[in-house]
Amino acid sequence: MTKRTGRYGEMPGGPDVKAGRAPLPLVTQPMMPVDDARATIADGQFAAVHIDSTAPVVFSKATVIAPALAKLQSPAGPPPEIGLTQHHLPEGEDLDPRLVLLEDPDSERSASFRVLRHHLLELGRPQVIVVSSPLHGDGKTTTAINLALALAECGRSKVLLAEAHLRRPQIGAAVKLVPPWCFAEQLAAHRNQPMLPWSLVEIPQLWLHVAAVNPRIEKTQLLDAPAFAIAMERLRMVYDHVVIDAPPVLGSADVNLMSDAADAVVLAVKAKRTTTRELRKAIDQVGASKVVGTVLCM
Repeated sequence: MTKRTGRYGEMPGGPDVKAGRAPLPLVTQPMMPVDDARATIADGQFAAVHIDSTAPVVFSKATVIAPALAKLQSPAGPPPEIGLTQHHLPEGEDLDPRLVLLEDPDSERSASFRVLRHHLLELGRPQVIVVSSPLHGDGKTTTAINLALALAECGRSKVLLAEAHLRRPQIGAAVKLVPPWCFAEQLAAHRNQPMLPWSLVEIPQLWLHVAAVNPRIEKTQLLDAPAFAIAMERLRMVYDHVVIDAPPVLGSADVNLMSDAADAVVLAVKAKRTTTRELRKAIDQVGASKVVGTVLCM
């Protein structure tokens, strides 16, 4: 993917942050024993983190990953054909506050997503990364979007941001687009015809490809696990990283079905809201060997 220039220069950027924008994203801290009652990071394989009240988000990386990320065998056949529809973010409109790396690229919040990128690459360059949370409203969509932006920044990697939260899709609204072909519908079509071309959206300002769910699809639609696995097997041949915005873990088995086709799961948790019990239940449900860390959103 070639480096692009234009309104956003050499790095994703945008207008100054308007007063009152909701801060979200992350930020790393040295690994140390927990001594703050507000910490919600679970015990076990995960490094404990002291939560600084001035830090909006903390990434806790796993101290043990069992086993090392397995490399899937290359699927048979040629790489899939990708049909791209180019989309530009509207000029002169306020950016969605979830686009942190675009809205405020030099902020501490943006730097934190770049550190999250660094931590994940240290773990063996996971190719398919599922971003979820124990419950709704914990910041997982913001985490997924900005992790994808950080991985794709300045064209460093070829990255697809894919949406798998079929009941409450958010990606299209965040980047102001309606997908030409809903990703959920494409999953169903490619299950029976895996060699079909994919229809995705390219956002040149972000160096990013997007596979969004159309919010007008039937909200009761369930994830088709074999179709998802086939899609990930095929898309691995084209993209360095596929970041999946998944539904919450608790109350559904969707993330379990996705994790079977993924290399890593990252969980977003909300400060003063997510409980230790909820996080432990989410980790137990997904499987500790797949969950590589947590992101604490303030």
